[in-house]
Amino acid sequence: MSRTGSARNHALAFDRTGAGEPLLLVHGLGSARTTWLPLLPALSRRYDVLSVDLPGHGETPALPRTEPGVPRRLAKTVAALLDELGLERVHVMGNSLGGWVGLELAADGRARSLVGLAPAGLWLRPQTRRNALLQFNRLLASSTRGLHPLALRSTTIRTLAMASGSAWPREVSYDVALAAARAQSDSPGYLTALDGMLGNRFDRAGQIPADVPVSVLFGDRDKILPRPGQQERSLLPEHARWVELDHCGHAPQWDAPGVVLRELDRTTRAAP
Repeated sequence: MSRTGSARNHALAFDRTGAGEPLLLVHGLGSARTTWLPLLPALSRRYDVLSVDLPGHGETPALPRTEPGVPRRLAKTVAALLDELGLERVHVMGNSLGGWVGLELAADGRARSLVGLAPAGLWLRPQTRRNALLQFNRLLASSTRGLHPLALRSTTIRTLAMASGSAWPREVSYDVALAAARAQSDSPGYLTALDGMLGNRFDRAGQIPADVPVSVLFGDRDKILPRPGQQERSLLPEHARWVELDHCGHAPQWDAPGVVLRELDRTTRAAP
């Protein structure tokens, strides 16, 4: 039976649809739950899908200024929503910052399985400066906010706008591109989350149980978290699977949706 949910009585905005084992979707920095649009029809036929907006992104209010937006803190906000919905442990799939949040949830015992799509936090050394490409994307999206609906109708402009996240920007649909641009420009928690990653990296691999399957997928054309410095495998648990995606960028849910679905199913089936 399909179920739907809204955010009226919860701290995090979310959508819930489909039927099956519960699957949590966590977006990346400057994004929103709309990033999963290409996958949702297929996912909702397989899973009870819960897609959330992180604090200060999409329709979710920002964290109080006194609270740092570190990924471990963001994971706590997601866990609180799971508690409200009566979900003790769920399958998790996250992209970029959402992948890091997923790793924290797994270390906290809230994940039955985890698929990280180009997860952040796997740096060789903790980052001390804001990512210049991310900063440029944010500035461009914010400064052209009113032009998005018309400008992104142009294949040329859409290709340029999506080039940093996709290996095939020309193939990104208008709806996905528009949602991505709006999410970038309308995220008051962007800098809080960006700065929350500085000086930190994921360091809790030993706390992820061996019976929680973990698959990490990186595109070979990832411009935002390029190898080798942003893709340190030693920070993952020993049992984690590492999958390199050919001809794929930072958002595999756009560039390789079929492969993502296959790897997700493989990972969730391996869970006890």
